[in-house]
Amino acid sequence: MADLVSQLLNNEPIVSALTAWALAALLKFLIVAIQSGKFDWERILGTGGMPSTHTTPIIACATSIGLVAGFQTPVFGLAAALCFVVAYDAAGIRRHAGAQAQAINNLIKDLTNLETFKGQKLESFFKRWNVAELKTLLGHNPIEVWVGIIIGILTALIIHNYFGHMFNPGIFSGTP
Repeated sequence: MADLVSQLLNNEPIVSALTAWALAALLKFLIVAIQSGKFDWERILGTGGMPSTHTTPIIACATSIGLVAGFQTPVFGLAAALCFVVAYDAAGIRRHAGAQAQAINNLIKDLTNLETFKGQKLESFFKRWNVAELKTLLGHNPIEVWVGIIIGILTALIIHNYFGHMFNPGIFSGTP
């Protein structure tokens, strides 16, 4: 197990991705703390918000793969394709799912005001239907994704340029 951890920590793209994720999560946490005046620990692992913690690590990983293996390689092509899927999902599908969740939550709140359900508390309405209030902060707006892209690229560049000599190039160089 220790050998596996050592191998993973000796992999520049993985270290770049983990570092970029940690940086983006910390920034998201700090931005929310500054805006709201309170610490919301859920923001570190939660979805949505500035910057995108989904986009940042995949961009850092792909950039690192390009720097280590070459931007002309098939493995970089695969990594770049994954970046497009993740960024599109973050700013498109998950963002719209959050908007739909908000609409459903609003409809349920409106239902509790109808004569049939008058006086019923919102919590008991959710409990009656065996559902919880839907999470609405799921995706990102395009600026949050672009900031994640920039942070991911910069993180990979910094790690490669200042710490790249510390990593074993392994399969990327043809040597074990």
